[in-house]
Amino acid sequence: MGKRTIKVDLSYESIKDVAYQVQKYANTLDLKCERFVDRLINEVGIRVIRENIASFKGDSDRDYNTYFELHRTPNKGVYGKLVAENEDILFIEFGAGIYYNNGNAHPQSKEFGYGVGTYPGQKNAINPGYWNYRDESGTLRFSLGTEATMPVYKAYIEMVSMVETIAREVFANG
Repeated sequence: MGKRTIKVDLSYESIKDVAYQVQKYANTLDLKCERFVDRLINEVGIRVIRENIASFKGDSDRDYNTYFELHRTPNKGVYGKLVAENEDILFIEFGAGIYYNNGNAHPQSKEFGYGVGTYPGQKNAINPGYWNYRDESGTLRFSLGTEATMPVYKAYIEMVSMVETIAREVFANG
């Protein structure tokens, strides 16, 4: 994102030309901002979430939907929302049970109030080995829990690390 220099003489035509150049550049900013957000989320965020959900260990549901929403603000700004939908996304993000999570805590578990042993009504999260429970249909299930794979947190960290690189690429040309 190099600096751009505009030279101007103090004449009507020169000032008019500068105003035209500034307006032309301003007209490209909306598209560039959208492209920046799109690349950051689609090339980095969604990829990291998919990789981490595909790799977790445990009993949680592996069916998920990940997408992003682009929002425009009244002042011509844009922002994106990265969404990971899954019945068990909090278990995959923060972990359930100590079998996979002994010493593997999400860095923000205390801040959000989630983590091993925080599920309402849980009785067995800190028991070694497995435990059993009855699912919605009444079937007895055995569980080792779910590894805290942190797909959303890791996507956030990776996107933050790529902000400058992607911004330089998107905003490089005038």
